[in-house]
Amino acid sequence: MTTPSFDLEEGHLDENAVARHVDGEETDAERARVAEHVDGCDRCRELLSAFIRTVVTPEQDPPLRRMLPRGTNLGRYVLLDPVGRGGMGVVYSAFDPELDRKVAIKFLRGAKAATAAAARSQLLAEAQAIARLSHPNIVTVHDVGTFEGEVFFAMEYVKGETLSRAQRPGISGLQHTLSLYDAAGHGLAAAHRAGIVHGDFKPENALVGEDGRVRVTDFGLARAVSEHAPRFAGTPAYMAPEHWHGHPPDVRSDQYSFCVALLEAVEGKRPEEVEEASPSHPPEPVSLRRRTLPARLSRVLARGLAVDPAQRWPSMDALLEALHEARLPFRRSTAVLAAALLLVTGALWVQHWVWERRVDHELFASAGRVPELLRAQSERTDLLVQAGLRAEGVLQALGKASNMDAALGLAEDESREHELAEAHESLRSADLPGLKTRDALLMANAWGRVVLNLAAPEAFGAPMPALPMLMETMEGTPTDALWSSATLGELGLPLVLGPHPDDLLLLSGRAVIRGQSIVGLVLTGRWVDTGLLNELGRAAGAEIVLHSPDGGWAGARWNVAPPLGRVVQLQRGGTTFRALGIKLGADGSRTPAGEAYVVRVLSPGETGGLAASWLRWVLLLASVTVLGWLGWLTRRSGWYLRPRAPAPPS
Repeated sequence: MTTPSFDLEEGHLDENAVARHVDGEETDAERARVAEHVDGCDRCRELLSAFIRTVVTPEQDPPLRRMLPRGTNLGRYVLLDPVGRGGMGVVYSAFDPELDRKVAIKFLRGAKAATAAAARSQLLAEAQAIARLSHPNIVTVHDVGTFEGEVFFAMEYVKGETLSRAQRPGISGLQHTLSLYDAAGHGLAAAHRAGIVHGDFKPENALVGEDGRVRVTDFGLARAVSEHAPRFAGTPAYMAPEHWHGHPPDVRSDQYSFCVALLEAVEGKRPEEVEEASPSHPPEPVSLRRRTLPARLSRVLARGLAVDPAQRWPSMDALLEALHEARLPFRRSTAVLAAALLLVTGALWVQHWVWERRVDHELFASAGRVPELLRAQSERTDLLVQAGLRAEGVLQALGKASNMDAALGLAEDESREHELAEAHESLRSADLPGLKTRDALLMANAWGRVVLNLAAPEAFGAPMPALPMLMETMEGTPTDALWSSATLGELGLPLVLGPHPDDLLLLSGRAVIRGQSIVGLVLTGRWVDTGLLNELGRAAGAEIVLHSPDGGWAGARWNVAPPLGRVVQLQRGGTTFRALGIKLGADGSRTPAGEAYVVRVLSPGETGGLAASWLRWVLLLASVTVLGWLGWLTRRSGWYLRPRAPAPPS
């Protein structure tokens, strides 16, 4: 602790500088600066005059005490050095040999003006009441006594700095400053509960120790001195309006001083309304408009700075409670509503995600069954072909047609051509179980000549269509293909039942083997119509849509094929559905080339109400907006820079 010096760069002298000037404790250079400043500053000149009128004692009173020398004994205390002087008195550092500790000794200025013994006794009783205060945020008073008729305090020696130096102006230091003032306010509230009014709260009357703990000092001294001596009490810039009008200070006056100090700490300068305050010019009402304070903090301070004491907070505790709420970036109710919005939004999105995963899992399971179902159709075709070939005379007729020398219609032997006609008639009259009910039934011999074509019975003997799949079949490989009616028309392949423009034809080619030789082939087909799709869909557990390589569709007709391998949600004709596409025709899969889609049509309950997509996105947008707004409030309040709470005192 060092004796504070004034700073003319701030515009005016403070109370401590005036007190030092009146007591003649300045250097010659400082005295010259003060005199030069007072000559040109009406406010400081008026403040100096008022101070002199209240401090200078009548002629019959003893002169003010001189500075006590180092080593003076005050009972058990030994004075060391002066560490500060202000309007209320002078402070020395001292040593307590009994307890082996350093203490601070404060003499009350002006106490000697109370010449009556009863007045000094009352002042001592007041000081003893202050000494009984015990609170972590109040400087501990160890002892109270008198020395040569003057009252002094033996107080806790705090190594640190004043609140005015520890506070940080601006938003970046807002939470730090509010934390310091919250601690100081709790010290004031404890004193108020004990019936003690500070009367001169200001940043210089609060100390922040090296441990980070805030301790308010000079409790009740201003009031104690003012009641027993006709002298100046309080600091003009922090004095409540009622104090200027002659009313004694009370707990509401401390509120006003506290709020002025806090406003100054946050903004980095005193309010203009109190800056020019003097005995002849009481402060104007403090306006908080057009200030950069957070709105909630501004409302708290506005009430504490009310001109009418009755309009202020009912107690310091109420002010601190409101200040604690104002430290939060937003109201607790706002946080609850925001949390509810986020909870509802999150619940809907999680519910939607779980539902999607369940539906998608079902679609993937269904998609996995589609190749098996198509392979089963292929195997069913194998069974039908085998059953048909077991009919009487079928294999013999095909073998006879294949052994002809008249291959590809080039033979000139009419008897052999007659044998081909006989084979045709045998096959045409054969039962061929299950095959004649299918479309595009065509049978050819080993030389590629048509032996039977149900769609064109007279075409026997003609070369079979030059289709790649038939070439593979003739080599002994079973083949399957999906073709649209448009492709069938381009190839000129005659159909028994006629084309189905909205369906696909599932063609199957199978070699006919007699002994170790291939004696021909069978080409058969089945339209993939609604009946077959429903049959496949029931087995797969989902609706099925097929897409052929030539662009044809069965089960639906989409302008653009959805992507394969992932679930997509589409809307067609007012119907919303989820679809998963897979590729068909892998080597060795016995499935036709193309694409298969498993489809889950969504019910109104799955797409409307609380499950509606627009509702989720609106809530998500609202949640993001609210989070951004809350983040802005948090940044503006400096909450993210809030200091850690200091360790509790031991």
